[in-house]
Amino acid sequence: MPQVPLIRHLLRAKDLADSRYAERLTVEDLARAAGLGRAHFSREFKRAFGESPHVYLLTRRLERAAALLRFTDKSVADICLSVGLESIGSFTTSFTRTYAMSPTAYRAKFPPAAHYARVPSCVLRVYGRPQHQTFREDTGGGRN
Repeated sequence: MPQVPLIRHLLRAKDLADSRYAERLTVEDLARAAGLGRAHFSREFKRAFGESPHVYLLTRRLERAAALLRFTDKSVADICLSVGLESIGSFTTSFTRTYAMSPTAYRAKFPPAAHYARVPSCVLRVYGRPQHQTFREDTGGGRN
């Protein structure tokens, strides 16, 4: 049976970080997903992707937080928690280090979230239709 290349195991862990960044994932969880010991996994992950698993996971969380700051009106605290971080202070420090400004200053650079809120045409059609029933079939009064 052919042996699976190491990169496939590392990609499995990377995919886990990408898809479940909002959960309480640890480097140990990622190593387990790759089927490797923590130290060996960390070393190989950094060699393959150029950054440690911890930094990779934090980067995914901060990227998602930045998107939420741009496109929602959620509070900074809610965003912090929704991306899998637990300390608002650490979140603010990491965000500021990455984006060179605080989360609040970052949000202020973009139009308010209401500017992006669009109502899909299918919703407009449903709510634009008459709400009263006009057919006997709708009221149960018709023949079967």
